[in-house]
Amino acid sequence: MVVAAVMNVGATYMSAGAGSASVSFFHGLQVALMLTIMFNLVQFVFWRCKQTRRGTCWQVHEPTFWTLVSAILTNVQPMLILITGSWMMCCAPCAELKLEDKCAKAGITRTFPPFGNGDLRECSGNGNLFWDDSYCTGAKLATFPTKASGWVIQVLCTWGGFCFMFVGILQATQLHKKVVKRWRAIRSGRT
Repeated sequence: MVVAAVMNVGATYMSAGAGSASVSFFHGLQVALMLTIMFNLVQFVFWRCKQTRRGTCWQVHEPTFWTLVSAILTNVQPMLILITGSWMMCCAPCAELKLEDKCAKAGITRTFPPFGNGDLRECSGNGNLFWDDSYCTGAKLATFPTKASGWVIQVLCTWGGFCFMFVGILQATQLHKKVVKRWRAIRSGRT
């Protein structure tokens, strides 16, 4: 997961800027790695719980549920950034994108960056879910969100997802009980 996050940071430092092929490649690779790692973790927890826990379906697979929710939540932000970058969904004034002449002919004031064919794509927003329109050209380093919706996705989905993962892994491995048992053995003089 750390490798996937580092690849995203690496992509933002690429000199070509947002919308370049290398940035899109790294965003796609980050999503692929995150999906693979998180859903393999869900499989691990599922089989671990199936082998070691007894009781009702919920009693056996509660950690699997926590880990599955974690896998979904932690992949929301990378997937949205991949979608935003792949379809160049960053609404900005035409002047910011240096498209004043084309926009004046079309009678629009705001657009998404055009695709390879040069067609304008009119919009009415400000930037995208994560960043305001000043980030649409790729000239600024977009490491942290600048919009409230971006922070909500970052905090609730990504960070919340890692909290769910922590709970699911602790329940599946019973690590908290093992640590307490070991601590008591050390304190009582038994090693």
